[in-house]
Amino acid sequence: MKSLTRKTVLTLAGVALAAGIGMSGSVKAADVPESDDPIIIAINDWTGQIFNSYVYGALLEKMGYDVEYVVAGYFPQIAALADGNLHTSGEFWSSNQGPGWAPYFESGEVIDVGDVGLSAKEAWYYNPKSLEMCPGLADGWEAIRDCGEIWADAETYPNGRLVDYPIEWGTRNVDRIAALDLPLVSSPSGSEGAEVAEIISAFERGEPLLAAFWEPHWVHEYDLIPITLPPYEEGCETDPSVGINPDMIMDCDFMPTRLYKAAWPGMIEKFPAAYQLFVNLEIKNSDQEPVMKAVDVEGHDLKEQVEAWLVANESRWQAWIDDALE
Repeated sequence: MKSLTRKTVLTLAGVALAAGIGMSGSVKAADVPESDDPIIIAINDWTGQIFNSYVYGALLEKMGYDVEYVVAGYFPQIAALADGNLHTSGEFWSSNQGPGWAPYFESGEVIDVGDVGLSAKEAWYYNPKSLEMCPGLADGWEAIRDCGEIWADAETYPNGRLVDYPIEWGTRNVDRIAALDLPLVSSPSGSEGAEVAEIISAFERGEPLLAAFWEPHWVHEYDLIPITLPPYEEGCETDPSVGINPDMIMDCDFMPTRLYKAAWPGMIEKFPAAYQLFVNLEIKNSDQEPVMKAVDVEGHDLKEQVEAWLVANESRWQAWIDDALE
């Protein structure tokens, strides 16, 4: 996927505000907006989340709200939501939450607003060339112990290279490699786009690849195959006694994940209609995946993709707005 850099995200946010995404056909009620202050929406560093955020922002503008988009690091944003410096964030992964996040939700400083609507999965994926070179991968993770060298490069040899998430997303796979005693080295990607580029490049060159990745995503067109890891057990990511290695954490598969929305609790009183719209907002895999491909592969403008989605899905979002204004 062509990466949306920080500069690109800021540019898109500015263009969206200047152009007024989705402003045609604005819907207003007598008491909305409840405040002249802008609603501040978090922008993270992957296209799906940015799409979710711009759709929500466009609908808010239809209701008469002012909107600001702020680029926010995935892990630091939780504190900004608690402080009210951000009002919403449109796609949290329950399997990838930072240390210390739980108290924010337990105390009510940040609100879990409900599921995004996406079906999600995280895994280690190998490509067909890897299976050709190491047929045992079809039986599960233990085959890596005999086949790790097929993914080696000059920096990792004789260990294989696991193309990993950007470092900002955490180091869970470093712990997983150590706990499972595998001949691999985690190689963090510079961005989502950089990781996608490696997946495509390996396919085009006919080379084996092992990567930590996720669904939903259009790149699965390249026949990525999830490897079976030791079953997830609750607590294995924090308690060494849980799982197959009694001395280490992360000796298990990825935690089953849900994708959910989060908000500053002050929204409920300050922007009640906007908050209810956020509750109602539902983005599905079939909404997000075509947009990601159109923007990241085909080079289409994200703002235009949001506009097209609004036109094609008016009956859906109009019902969300109508409910929020009741």
